[in-house]
Amino acid sequence: MPFEYETLREQGQITLVDFLIAELALGSSFMHSASLAYDAGHIPHYELAKKGAIKAADTVRRFWPTVTGGKIRTDLDLQLAELYRLIETT
Repeated sequence: MPFEYETLREQGQITLVDFLIAELALGSSFMHSASLAYDAGHIPHYELAKKGAIKAADTVRRFWPTVTGGKIRTDLDLQLAELYRLIETT
C-alpha cells in the first residue's frame, strides 16, 4: 500500500491552522485579562498578561507563512492584525 503524502500534508495543514486559531484565541484572552487587570490597578498582572499576548501573536506570526490556503491565510492575517492592535492600544 503506497504512503499517502498528500493526505499527511493536508492533515498537517489542518493541525497547523487549528494551532494558530487556538494561539489567536489565547492571545485575545490574555489581552482581555490584561485590560481588566489594568482597570483594577493590578499592574504586575497586566504586564504578565500582555507579555503572554505578545508571545501568542509572535508565535502565530512565526508559523503563518507555512499555511498554504489563501482564504485561511487572509483570515489569520486579519485576526493577527487585530491582536497586535489590541496589544498596542491596551
